[in-house]
Amino acid sequence: MRLAAATIASRSRVALARATALSFREVHPELPFFLLPADEPHESIRPGAEPFELLPFCELRVPEESRFRFRYGEMELSYAATPFLIGRLLELGFDGVLFLKQETLVLDRLDPLFELLARHSVLLTPHFLEPPRGRDAFTRERNVLRAGVYNGGVLAVSRCQEATCVLDWWKQKTLRLCLLEVEEGLHYEQRWLDFFPSLAPNCGIVRDPGINVGHWNLAERRIAVRNGRVTACGVPCRIFRFSGYEPHRPEWVTRYNPGLRVEATGEAAAVFRRYQDLLEECGWRHTFDLPCAWNYFDNGAPITPQIRRLYRLLGDEVARFGNPFLTAGEGSFYSWLRSHAPHLLTGGGHA
Repeated sequence: MRLAAATIASRSRVALARATALSFREVHPELPFFLLPADEPHESIRPGAEPFELLPFCELRVPEESRFRFRYGEMELSYAATPFLIGRLLELGFDGVLFLKQETLVLDRLDPLFELLARHSVLLTPHFLEPPRGRDAFTRERNVLRAGVYNGGVLAVSRCQEATCVLDWWKQKTLRLCLLEVEEGLHYEQRWLDFFPSLAPNCGIVRDPGINVGHWNLAERRIAVRNGRVTACGVPCRIFRFSGYEPHRPEWVTRYNPGLRVEATGEAAAVFRRYQDLLEECGWRHTFDLPCAWNYFDNGAPITPQIRRLYRLLGDEVARFGNPFLTAGEGSFYSWLRSHAPHLLTGGGHA
């Protein structure tokens, strides 16, 4: 089975992607690891000197690519591109693709996961494998009900007709509906995963407590560290996720729960320190504040969330504007904004 792993990151998050790739390649040096840059090229990314291979965004062949890139902000776009990235790698001839979100540490070989993938079209990892415990149990359960049963940070797909069909369906959803609108039933790309077991009968559910450990299930996974080896519930901890972890605030487990401190996680604190050290080696301080190139019109004016929301609300009408990043000409979206919503243009460019 010809396998590959991949992640997505803008240039401000390339250090996180670098750390994920390094940790994966340490245990699986025989497998390729790809980075899809959700941004323009930057000198901080050095082709040929990175632990990943670059897959240019244009290779995804996303329908109406410029509109897709304009529709979403930096984080939303990284999520929305997920099914397109997986699909493209399968088209390139890989028999199976493991997708890992950028804030991931691979701690042990993933052979059991790949063996499972050989028998299934798609592999999903649930947020919980047992009922949550503790005073915050209901809060965590409710958060998962809002975000989706399955976590999109660890996902594996094999090359088969069933997987192709479900990926094509998922692409149609993330093309326009990769948004955080909980009241509308949307949580980026992730909530759509709830449909996978019914749409793909050969979908597999990963029940290994050592895979996809994160702040949402840390209380139940019982982390232990012995001689550098990490276990979860007594089995090898293979994939540890750091969703919402901010290296400039290393005392916090995640920005999504500021009350949860690393020092209160027991032996898991050693894993957080290991991750922080790796991010330092990967140069997060030099890239974390880099602006996303796709957050600006071609004249330098910023594209705000309000502008993106208005663009989405216009629906198919935006087709008449062509490439929305271009500002020249009376038929451009920028020109339309100047006439219809000038208050949204906050400056930084030129007419």
